[in-house]
Amino acid sequence: MMYVLVEKKTGGVYAVKDDKSHERIVQIFQLEDDADRYHEMLMSVDFPRDLEVAEVARKDVIANCRQHGYRYSIITENDFVVPPPSVIE
Repeated sequence: MMYVLVEKKTGGVYAVKDDKSHERIVQIFQLEDDADRYHEMLMSVDFPRDLEVAEVARKDVIANCRQHGYRYSIITENDFVVPPPSVIE
């Protein structure tokens, strides 16, 4: 199983926007702790959407990304990601 952030109200998956390509990228975390940490970082900068960490099957979230034209990134236990500057500012 993997972990993504989803909006509580709509169930929509959180995605970051690539500033150069303007594509949406869904971050898929291997570890729940890493997803929780990223969620906490978003909350600390008063991110306007109410998100929660959701457990998902890897193949399902990847299929969903492909269906909706989103790119995705697998965040491994060796990766450390922070919210992009556009979210923090």
